[in-house]
Amino acid sequence: MIQTHNIKRFAKIFVIYILIAVVPTLIISGILTDLQMKKYEDEYKNKAQTNANLHATNIENFIGETVGRLEMLATLIKVQHSSLIDIEEIFKETQEKDKRFSGFYWANLEGDLLISSNSLNPPVNVGDRPYFQQALQSGKTSFSEAHIGRVTGRYIMTIAVPVTEDGQIKGVLLASLRLDELENTIKMLLKDEMIIVTDQSGETVIEASSLTSTKNLVDYRIDLKQPSWIITAKLSPENKHLYRHTFSYYLVAVFIIMNVLLLLIYNLQLKFKAKKEKEQNEYQKLELLGNLAASTAHEIRNPLTGINGLIKLLSEEYLDKKAQYYFEVIQKEIIRINAIVSELLVLGKPTAYTLNTYNTIDIVREIEPILQSEANYMNVELSISYCADDVPISCVQDHIKQVILNLSKNALHAMPDGGKLTISIGRDADFCFITIEDTGVGIPKDSLDQVFNPFFSMKKHGSGLGLTICKRIIDTYQGDISIQSTLNKGTLVKIRIPLSK
Repeated sequence: MIQTHNIKRFAKIFVIYILIAVVPTLIISGILTDLQMKKYEDEYKNKAQTNANLHATNIENFIGETVGRLEMLATLIKVQHSSLIDIEEIFKETQEKDKRFSGFYWANLEGDLLISSNSLNPPVNVGDRPYFQQALQSGKTSFSEAHIGRVTGRYIMTIAVPVTEDGQIKGVLLASLRLDELENTIKMLLKDEMIIVTDQSGETVIEASSLTSTKNLVDYRIDLKQPSWIITAKLSPENKHLYRHTFSYYLVAVFIIMNVLLLLIYNLQLKFKAKKEKEQNEYQKLELLGNLAASTAHEIRNPLTGINGLIKLLSEEYLDKKAQYYFEVIQKEIIRINAIVSELLVLGKPTAYTLNTYNTIDIVREIEPILQSEANYMNVELSISYCADDVPISCVQDHIKQVILNLSKNALHAMPDGGKLTISIGRDADFCFITIEDTGVGIPKDSLDQVFNPFFSMKKHGSGLGLTICKRIIDTYQGDISIQSTLNKGTLVKIRIPLSK
């Protein structure tokens, strides 16, 4: 039966641990990993953008240089348009020097290729090509789609430059740009990316890559105007298992943090539980003490009264000094027992009285002569500060007097060589404040937590009930009392009691 109970208890603890530690760890790790992956993605996207810009600039320069070369040739054709043989020689010489060109052609307005740097057999007509018609209609340089050339059979793009004279188009200069040379130029600049060049229809013109994997790629696109291409740069994360590694890192880190937090919470819970148990024990102790006091105080006083009477009779009968000394000691101890019993009665039933509203200032003023007399006797300077306004509280007047007298006597006893005792009465909107401060020997730190415990006393002949009674009375009025003390500097007692509404 016990073993089954332990198994169930362990299973319950395990389920709770899974719910408050493991599950949150997985959720938090997933969230942090997603955020980190987004950060990585942004970094790679920025890098892809940089690479795309670099290759776009390279392609634009490549095309720009090509168009510039063609426009120079167009100028030469204007000058030497009457000598077709010279133009053909210029075409061939330029093609030999610049490998980017697959061929140069001179076409009339009907699209017939009249001059070529390559052999034309049979004759070729490009009048049906869109780029040729566009050059004729716009009078500006136009670009073809990537295609296989009719003359060379190479993968090319044709650039058409209309040649005008006196505002009239005399013909069209055509140049076949080798896309494999452009691809080689792109490959020379590759580092760790893939570059894809596509036309407006989505057909791939050039694809160059130095990547070993094409999974989980991050890309960035740039549009070119001339020609109308789209440059896409794609990057692959440096770590193929980046998500898994990032998740594992956060999983371990968060798991450790969660367990540390759980240990801290568990430790705080144990301290809180121990504090509650201690308070409960103190409360039960006070309740037990109160019940004991209520049930036995009168029974103790009755025999004490009889003993006290008999001692007085005996003291009248036996008059020698030794006997009188013994009788005096017995009577002092009886008086001391009576005082303790009186304190026990207050401790036992502090709420067994009718509460009335009193001005705290009036209560303190009534006992001021007693305090002043005690202070003069102990060679202590007494200073009492009163609030300008009334400080009404609902209480038993004698209880508040007893609290202030007890605390004041403790303060006076803490200043055997003289000092200063300061009592202040104040208020705010909701509470009455009473402070009692001395310049005495102070209370050690390790004793401050015990001063309100029953029967704890730092005095040689103290009962250990004075502060306990004070706290019990203040607690009864829903107030609180606290003590601050520094050795050889003094002690400050603060009392707060709700004002009477």
